[in-house]
Amino acid sequence: MGDSVVLPASRSHLESLPVELIQEIFLHCLEFNLPRASAYISRVLSNPMLYKWLIRLAFSSSNESSKRNHFFAGDFLPPQLDFFTFRPSQRRDLQKDILNTRWCTLRLFRKCQREYVQRALNLLSRDLVFSPEDLHTLSTIDQFFDLNPNSHDRGHCGRRSASGDLTLTGLDHNTGTEYHIAVWFHFGAVQVLKHTRVDADHDLFRLPTCSLEAPLPMPDRLLRAPWTEEQLDFLQLLSADTCLDETRSRRVLRQTIKDRDYKAFERLLGLHIRNWLYKYPKRWPVLPNHFQVALKYAENAREDPFLQLLVSQRWDDLSDDELLLKGEVMKQMRVGCT
Repeated sequence: MGDSVVLPASRSHLESLPVELIQEIFLHCLEFNLPRASAYISRVLSNPMLYKWLIRLAFSSSNESSKRNHFFAGDFLPPQLDFFTFRPSQRRDLQKDILNTRWCTLRLFRKCQREYVQRALNLLSRDLVFSPEDLHTLSTIDQFFDLNPNSHDRGHCGRRSASGDLTLTGLDHNTGTEYHIAVWFHFGAVQVLKHTRVDADHDLFRLPTCSLEAPLPMPDRLLRAPWTEEQLDFLQLLSADTCLDETRSRRVLRQTIKDRDYKAFERLLGLHIRNWLYKYPKRWPVLPNHFQVALKYAENAREDPFLQLLVSQRWDDLSDDELLLKGEVMKQMRVGCT
């Protein structure tokens, strides 16, 4: 990490230290205010490898096979960052700090996912024997990340499919036991199981992942306009693991209607998110107020795409007690104006 950095004319004691030592201090303390101490220290700590180490430390699975296979040994994580000494609450706090930085982007996460999946496959398949076809697939695994993201499993109802985007079969060269290898590219996940066992979450390698014991709130930076495709994709990647309270989810969806941002509205409506009460993802909540706001801002209710989507996909979210609102929506959509 010893890139050359121009020294300031007048240096503090901390700035006078060698670059490597400043980076070493940060790795030991993980104090995210340290880069804010000065522009010079910020430049010293603006290191892509450092960013990847932090993401690996904060967002990797803490499954048993990671420990058994020494997943974080070598250059995957420096010795200063002892993965298994972090408690769930500490990892949650580190995740919050990372997601609030400007350098934390979907592009960087995708790069980390590639390297994480590749490492998991290398470690987990080293004792397995594959067919020539599957060996070729393993050697060219990187190309699958470049496929159209819509061709990957992105989570039906907020959950991964059981089979994965890619499945391979290997035989243990010592015992002849058959193992099933599944890879989910959008989720950055790998699982190796005996064919006789079916367990969606058993010993799963995944990046990113968040602990149910210490829920991570969805960062505000992903919940505000202007909406971009990358922002919405990043939101979808984190949506099944992070928590979003009803107040924020209601406000965000309402604002997309007011802003007439149909693309963002449609994507949000299709997401499944967790809140503080549930440990599993549920559909983005739609409340009576969203129908009321859609009516208010529709120029022509019959042709308004926001109302059409709400009625076609989320009509059942209105309870039987909302008869007056249901009647008004149907009336305005028949008349065609508000």
